[in-house]
Amino acid sequence: MTAKFQNQLAVAPATALEVKATSNGRIEGYASTFGGDPDRHNEIVLPGAFAKTVERSRAGDLPVMLWAHAQESPIGRWATIREDSKGLHVQGQLNLNTERGREAYEHVKAGDAGGLSIGFVTREGDREYAGDGIWHIRQADVLEISVVAIPANPLARISAVKSLESKAEAVDLLRAAGLSRKAAARFAAGGWPALAGDDHHEKAIELARQIDRAINRLKG
Repeated sequence: MTAKFQNQLAVAPATALEVKATSNGRIEGYASTFGGDPDRHNEIVLPGAFAKTVERSRAGDLPVMLWAHAQESPIGRWATIREDSKGLHVQGQLNLNTERGREAYEHVKAGDAGGLSIGFVTREGDREYAGDGIWHIRQADVLEISVVAIPANPLARISAVKSLESKAEAVDLLRAAGLSRKAAARFAAGGWPALAGDDHHEKAIELARQIDRAINRLKG
């Protein structure tokens, strides 16, 4: 029987890449995480949602590796994917023999590309309404996993930041959260003392959450 797809191709907000690009172009990280707050699509992925994708991968049918969900821009291959208590963990190899693969490697190594994002489809019954505008994803058939330069979820990029040691880095964080360059610069100039200190990373993450919620309210 032909499966009925609810979505032709849904794109999940990016999660932290948390990748150390090795000299041979190997990368790894979490393509999606379970539970937590709803993403910008008001969806929460439940544990076990990728079981079928993982099972299919054992037979050699793995999601493709793309740059920013562009089918015309493959940049390598995913070698292994697995579910754990946190989410969908993936390991792969950038193709350094291609121009796109080399460029992706340089962006990942430099920290310009800070996230992974999945493209998936759901069948009837795989997506369940949980109330309050929130949907639970019980099963997701992952077709591709992309390395992305601008995560849909600003917290994805921030979670990979190890420290904030300058106003310039604070400006980058605020821009990732959705502020314009001018607004981010003005805010950082006045607000950097509040971010500084031993717990600056936690303060920055909470600030980004507040900004993200405010931006979503304005959009809604």
